Amino acid sequence: MQERVTIYGMMLLAVVSCGVAVCAAEPAVVGSISASIDREIATALKSRALEPAPRATDGELVRRIYLDLLGRIPTPTEIDAFHELPGSDRSHGLIDALLAHEEFPVYWRGVFDDWLNGGALERDFGREGFLQFLQTALTENRPWNEIARQLLAPDVTREEERGSAYFLALRLRGDGGERLDNMTMAVATGLFGLQLQCAKCHDHPFVDELKQDHYYGLAAFFGRTQEAKYREFPLVKERAEGEVSFTTKSKEEKSARLLFLDNHEIAEPERPTDKNAWYVKGSDGLPDAPYFSRRQALAEYALRADSAYFKRALVNRVWKQLLGRGLVEPVDQMHTANPATHPAVLDLLADDFAASGFDIRRLMAAILHSETYLRSTRWETSGELPRAGLYAVGVLKPLSPEQLVLSMHQASGSLEPLRAKVARELKDQTPLAIAVRMQLGRDRDWQDFAQRFRNQSEGFEATAAQALFLSYHSLASKPLQPRQGNLVERLIKQKDDEAAVREAYRNILCRAPTEQELLSATDFLKDSSTKRETLAWDLAWALLCSAEFRFNY
Repeated sequence: MQERVTIYGMMLLAVVSCGVAVCAAEPAVVGSISASIDREIATALKSRALEPAPRATDGELVRRIYLDLLGRIPTPTEIDAFHELPGSDRSHGLIDALLAHEEFPVYWRGVFDDWLNGGALERDFGREGFLQFLQTALTENRPWNEIARQLLAPDVTREEERGSAYFLALRLRGDGGERLDNMTMAVATGLFGLQLQCAKCHDHPFVDELKQDHYYGLAAFFGRTQEAKYREFPLVKERAEGEVSFTTKSKEEKSARLLFLDNHEIAEPERPTDKNAWYVKGSDGLPDAPYFSRRQALAEYALRADSAYFKRALVNRVWKQLLGRGLVEPVDQMHTANPATHPAVLDLLADDFAASGFDIRRLMAAILHSETYLRSTRWETSGELPRAGLYAVGVLKPLSPEQLVLSMHQASGSLEPLRAKVARELKDQTPLAIAVRMQLGRDRDWQDFAQRFRNQSEGFEATAAQALFLSYHSLASKPLQPRQGNLVERLIKQKDDEAAVREAYRNILCRAPTEQELLSATDFLKDSSTKRETLAWDLAWALLCSAEFRFNY
């Protein structure tokens, strides 16, 4: 075992030191941004006479960083490798290593899909291609404005962009009257951090800058978009004519202008008199392209480095994903009536994000390396727990459905048989870790399991349905069935009860048991009136169902 740990530690160290992670090329710049975040947060806390919680322990941080970057808990071997990293501040080395890890884009493609599409689990036409598009983009660290452009105006003549058309095509599958609304709202919330429903029938009643003209101005960019029938992948096409009109509160009929959220109006060139010049012929059966693409015009204007809505929206979503609460809450209400708790932090990160060429990994690194992110979730100071928006103490985050499913597999040891099965079947050059996770994503049983937890609240309690599901459904116990080499089978065979308890805690909770936990669990395993198989299963099940396992702390 020691040899395996050492080898893994050397591999982890190699990733850290070789600069594979994009952020590693400019650690001084990233460190400066992180320090600026901490100064702003500290100033706000000082003004309220609050002392922040200390940094989390190494044991807490290794678990937190693995969950946040790879979507799963670490293995005992990975925990040991973390402790072998040089220096006293190992968390920074681990952050850089996991930002460069092959599993990072596989997990984060699901996070981005959740932001853009609500993370629907249905395997409909084009979904797998869309996930692959996101995964490839994140693997390449493709700039966010380029990814967004490929969502708004995909160039399907380029193979790497074809999966992106699913984003709009998905919204074109409803009833005719809903399609335009679906596209408009998906773009407004997913890319610009705004819910515009309240500005559809009249000017927004609470937000002065959001008018009915803005809702239909954004809609006008998509009014000519249609789904194109194509067998191989989803496609959208755009007509060269067609206007969007709406009725004001005063019953006036208006034709929508091409108006962005910041009041910039885009002028459409005059349509050619010769109808033959309205379209450029598509190749290989692909749709014809209009002489002027409204969606392309929107992408060129709205995704620029000085577009406040665009650059701030993703910063706020990433911040919430990592720290448990957005600088603006809710994340789709980024307007003047709902200011950021720390506007200077939001502006600092948004400006650096744009200046870096919309480098997603650098944005994440700046947040992750801050003491604000590394803070403990334990508040041991006298007085009330400060509200989450002050970031005086870390926020307890319920595991997402994907994190929960994968971590249950990891903890129980059921990933190993799946890894062996996938390795035997692997026909292409897909890295094994990626292939295993993709296989899990296609498993209907585990999709159903994840769906049970998809709409969980941010509070501490599981819903009644979730609690019953964990307690009685066979799917929840599936990873714990004794199989060759998995955790429960090892616990059954382990004759030393203390060693069995330590192994269960280390694999499931990523820590050693306390003295009292060790004593209680050891006494439990000594129950001679119950079969060893049942005792081992019950111990593992109790730890998997615990609040400690189900939260990221």
